Amino acid sequence: MKKLFFLCLFLAAGMTVTAAESRNIYCTTFPLYLFTRNITDGCKNVNTELIIPPGTGCPHDYAMTPRDMRRLGAENLILVRNGLGLDDFILKPLRKMNPKALVIDTSRGIETLGLHTACRHGHEHHHGHGERNPHLFASPFEAISIVGNIATGLSEADPANAARYKANAAAYTEKLRRLCTDFMECARKCQFEKRKIVTQHGVFDYLARNLKLPIFATITAEPESGITASEMTALAAKLKGQNIDAIYTEPQYSSRVAQTLAKECGIPLASLDPVANGPADAPMDYYESTMRKNLEVLGKTLNK
Repeated sequence: MKKLFFLCLFLAAGMTVTAAESRNIYCTTFPLYLFTRNITDGCKNVNTELIIPPGTGCPHDYAMTPRDMRRLGAENLILVRNGLGLDDFILKPLRKMNPKALVIDTSRGIETLGLHTACRHGHEHHHGHGERNPHLFASPFEAISIVGNIATGLSEADPANAARYKANAAAYTEKLRRLCTDFMECARKCQFEKRKIVTQHGVFDYLARNLKLPIFATITAEPESGITASEMTALAAKLKGQNIDAIYTEPQYSSRVAQTLAKECGIPLASLDPVANGPADAPMDYYESTMRKNLEVLGKTLNK
């Protein structure tokens, strides 16, 4: 009888351990980490982490560290990635360390843009990503689809928490929808379709598409590699006399070139944050609050 009793205790303990088995959810980029945290909030036995340091800029050439490699070997690993060439750096190490890991491609099903869509001044720049623009996260409109992809992938991989994932995603999506509504109202009020802007990088192409805001030129498709003197001269010549409403920089990159162009061409200069990176202790609403600051900047600079 005692043997049967202890056997039952042992089996019950084993079932508890299995039921409480943790899920390790690793995100390749900062914005995906912000979205996933909101979706997994309050879920039991779920560990959500960011792979690359939160202050990292464009991650396409990020070099994995030995610590990163060890983390990829975690049991029950779910990888949330951007796709479209932005975070391909992780695919080979993942196949080596954890070939059975589940990968959620958050770009799935989203209508993407080419890399040169925003370039209006006749030049084509080559970017370090794939053939499609990977900066979906910089628009709250695309963020809604990204959140949906994450929630669906997590629900399928972890049925025990599926209801919570879906409820959290629905609540977070509602916040994003309200944000999108406010962006659209600003676009209507300021007549974005009649404006012309210059961006420092192709990161805001999707937001511009959603708001019907014409991007006349991008300063460079490779902000980390800069722009040559001849390219600067040619771009300045094309901007002069075009009634450009604003040049927008990004806090992730140097604004030196943009400042020079703005001064030489007499164009207002402002900064928009695509939320490509951020602080390690970012609050849960960091994405929405940053996007609302962008909304304020657009309203002030384009309200003619």
